[in-house]
Amino acid sequence: MKCMKCHNTLHSEIGEFSMTINGKSIKVINAPVLHCKNCNSVIISDEVKEKTKEFSKVYLYPDNTLDYAECEAGTIMSIMNMSVMNLLL
Repeated sequence: MKCMKCHNTLHSEIGEFSMTINGKSIKVINAPVLHCKNCNSVIISDEVKEKTKEFSKVYLYPDNTLDYAECEAGTIMSIMNMSVMNLLL
């Protein structure tokens, strides 16, 4: 795939980006992105954006950070479960 800005090759990488969901700015880490090494543009697929919206309903950290890779792998407990566990401790 080619970069829309400079027409150089985009590379698949794991990176981070920010997006606004329901008026809240979310920092997404460990997410698949397309990166142009020439002009530094970052492209996020519609699929990743949609999954991020769904994940943010359950897996958002209190600092509005979402670890995409952990959500995809299912290795993170939902924030609701974490809150319940904190109450039990």
